[in-house]
Amino acid sequence: MDREKVLAAVVIVAILGLALNYYTQHYQGGEIYEAANHAFGLLTKGFNVTIIVETVEGETVTGTLLSVQGSTINIISDGKVLSVGGPSATKEDLRARLIKVDYRGKVYVYELPPRLGEMSGIIDNITVDAYSERFSGIIYIEGEISPIQLGMLKYRADYLSYGSVTINQVSGNGAVISTNMVPIEFLKEFLGDYRVYLYGTLCVNSEERNLPLKILEVRTG
Repeated sequence: MDREKVLAAVVIVAILGLALNYYTQHYQGGEIYEAANHAFGLLTKGFNVTIIVETVEGETVTGTLLSVQGSTINIISDGKVLSVGGPSATKEDLRARLIKVDYRGKVYVYELPPRLGEMSGIIDNITVDAYSERFSGIIYIEGEISPIQLGMLKYRADYLSYGSVTINQVSGNGAVISTNMVPIEFLKEFLGDYRVYLYGTLCVNSEERNLPLKILEVRTG
């Protein structure tokens, strides 16, 4: 009986291992173009993409995919932006011997109808168990907000995530901004105390549908 239990456990571990690797693609360092194109395609769909780099020096670096420029992959690792190139790269921070592109679940694109209230409360109501949640749409901000505050949000979105913020209008009574694929935690961090009116779409990378909103699209890798 004990032997049967051991065999069953081995089979379960093997199955779990296969499931874990199902969403992991491996590329040799020379296949940097293929790795970059595949990873960027996943990112544009709304997946939270993890890049694991084994360098020619024998180091392993793990980071979140930020952007792709030609054959250069940019990741964020321990708060730093690092560039990844092939094994003979000269300008990039890391020379890759092996690149793993890892992602999970599906991307559920929800319609987010107009909502009015404090930003932190709105974000709390749409935060679910997910790998990432990104908002695209229009945000009207009530009250005085400094250009510096908006500039900090724009920097985080534009340069530290796959997203962007456009500042459409700023006045003493408020501001209007447009967002594209901005992580909702950024909105809460910089606009959490402001009363806002917003609407748009929400891309949620999760294992299942977990928001009571209208589904516009379901994306797979």
